[in-house]
Amino acid sequence: MTLNPWRLRLLDVFARVGTVRAVAAELLLSPSTVSQQLSALEAETGVVLFDRVGRTLTLTATGVLLVERARELRDHMDAIEAEIAEISTEPAGHLRVGGFASSMAPILIRAAKELARTHPRLTLELLEIEPRAATTALDQGRCDLIVTVDEADGTLLSPTITVIPLATDPLMAVAATGHPLGELHSVSLADLATERWALDEPGTYLGELVPRHCRLEGFEPVVAGRFSSYGVLLDHVAAGLSVAVLPELAVEPRAGIVARPVLGLADRQIVAAVRTGSARRLAIGTVIAALQRASAGPVDAALQPSGHEPVQAVGQRNAGSLEG
Repeated sequence: MTLNPWRLRLLDVFARVGTVRAVAAELLLSPSTVSQQLSALEAETGVVLFDRVGRTLTLTATGVLLVERARELRDHMDAIEAEIAEISTEPAGHLRVGGFASSMAPILIRAAKELARTHPRLTLELLEIEPRAATTALDQGRCDLIVTVDEADGTLLSPTITVIPLATDPLMAVAATGHPLGELHSVSLADLATERWALDEPGTYLGELVPRHCRLEGFEPVVAGRFSSYGVLLDHVAAGLSVAVLPELAVEPRAGIVARPVLGLADRQIVAAVRTGSARRLAIGTVIAALQRASAGPVDAALQPSGHEPVQAVGQRNAGSLEG
């Protein structure tokens, strides 16, 4: 019996998403292609992997077992790659590194610039991926490493994923220069109850978190605009049309805005994540070390509140290191 690794990956995705159509949508294939490949895998194994009721498929006990063993096989193959890579004393190769938009400039691009200078045989391909899609991209092998946000929802609690803390990212209230917010050292959401708000899109982390916490403070935020781009959102704020709450990483240096820490909102936890089987690779470890150094870099002085103590820099409260 010869098993095709690609078909095993399709089976793994099917176990997670539950339908042929969902597998096809996630992997950008046609449903008929997915169905044919899963049938071919069943023929390769010589056992029944699916219970069929009409057009609905569910995994048999044997199918579930094969999914578990296929994941172990992928981790073992990653471990072999790691051992081969460690023969070299210099990190080399091509790595695909995913990260969310506001992590790109201050963390990923900063790390990539350092590595281009110090390890020219190691090349990075950076991919912008939002946190809620990043773990799937890592699991599918579309990324070798991701920088993401641990939302404490269990997504990153998997034996197949190794998580390395990078930094904490405080949430900041943002308003136009001259707004009374600028006279405060910190602010509560209740202080902004009468303001008009710029929010992220519905269904996103901040698009849901900010209105929920406003309601807990006893008011419904009046929405002046919803924007998927933090740059556009900050333009709206700088024009004096709204206030907003953004992670400190997203508050890019620019004239026309002031930013203050928000009381009562937990900091975002920024982490790097890799597949456990590849965590020992020399190249992976080198990139993570560079990401940790980038995460510990200072916040631009243009964002510091004038007349007050500096806001703590992202990364100054790092919670972990690969070196013990």
